Amino acid sequence: MKLLYKNIIINSLASLLIICFGGIITYFFIVNKIKQESYEHLTSERISVEEKLKKGLSPNELQNNIGDEIIIKEISAPSNKKPFFTTVAKEEEANEDYEEGEAEFEAQAIVFDYSVNNKYYNITIIKSYDNDEALGENILNAVMISAILMVLAIVFINTFIYRKIWAPFYFTLKVLKHFTISRRDTLTFPKAKTAEFEQLNNAITLMAEKISHDYLSLKEFTENASHEIQTPLAVINSKIEMCLQDTQLSPQQAKMLMEASYAVNNLVNLNKGLIILTKLDNNQIDAPVDVNISKKIYSRLNLFEDFIQEKDIDVNLKIDDSVVVKIDPVLAGILFDNLIKNAIKHNLPNGGKINIEVTKELIKIANTGAQPKVNTDKFFERFYKEGSTESLGLGLAIVKKICDIYHFNILYSHKDGLHTITLNIKQV
Repeated sequence: MKLLYKNIIINSLASLLIICFGGIITYFFIVNKIKQESYEHLTSERISVEEKLKKGLSPNELQNNIGDEIIIKEISAPSNKKPFFTTVAKEEEANEDYEEGEAEFEAQAIVFDYSVNNKYYNITIIKSYDNDEALGENILNAVMISAILMVLAIVFINTFIYRKIWAPFYFTLKVLKHFTISRRDTLTFPKAKTAEFEQLNNAITLMAEKISHDYLSLKEFTENASHEIQTPLAVINSKIEMCLQDTQLSPQQAKMLMEASYAVNNLVNLNKGLIILTKLDNNQIDAPVDVNISKKIYSRLNLFEDFIQEKDIDVNLKIDDSVVVKIDPVLAGILFDNLIKNAIKHNLPNGGKINIEVTKELIKIANTGAQPKVNTDKFFERFYKEGSTESLGLGLAIVKKICDIYHFNILYSHKDGLHTITLNIKQV
């Protein structure tokens, strides 16, 4: 969830809680105030009734002289020492608001006993209905409506305000998303009115400059080192070959020189692989052109013909000659070189099989081979080797990198003794 919406939700919920809490306090305060006023009114009515009974006003006449409803019952002896308040149910006659008969509501009452002229009376005064009883409910409804309206207002206002406040932050994110070190981009931000965002932009700018400087230094060192290593490796390899031509070498010396030559060749191949990966990482590739896949595969198979015959591998081709893909021709050659070399190297020792299928949507290269004993999810990682194989672990990593550049989906599977690498070459 975006920070903008998190702030709005938190503020809205906090405001809703505060409004509800304040509404509840207001509700109980007003309800309590209404009760106190009712008690004071009923107490005043009680005093008035007692004074009129003292003056000799009969109970029947008294009922017509009190604004509230009064119930007087003659009793043999007083039962209530002190007056007390209670709540009684009343029924209101039907009117325009209550069309279906009578509506029941609660009313406040005071009950007390009174004696006059040796007679005892139980008197109940019920406060007349003046809509005070519905005031609490009206307050609660008003609070709920106010809370909803307030939250909606907060949501709309905060959305507008936060969008304006956080605009520099989202602009910074947009700039960072399109920032690429290999293109030597320079980060530029407009001056922010918020101090924290201005500090953030300054810190990011300084960090990007340092990263770019370190990257260029490392890139330059890698390129120079790779270039300089090629010459001494070629000299060493040449000297070893000259030594191997000496007829006076002992078998042990010849074996040692052969091992040294093998190690040097590995270094040469490793250096070439790292140079290719560095160029791919830096996006140092030519513009893509239309490349006929069938012609490219046939030409690469011809290069490996001697290795295929040496291991007696049966090559089965099912190729659509009309398939054309936009790709750098050099990278296309490297891609198929590594895929075919991998299929030969990891095939059966003798009498294996390679199946190559090309359609307008995919390329499949399958080879017979032993069941993989390692995690196949790591086959496309750099320097990952299967067991004690002599592979450098860069071939499939280069293949994966080329596929990523041109948005080819690459998958590995093993079924029925066949290792299959599938490239989805459908380009939008």
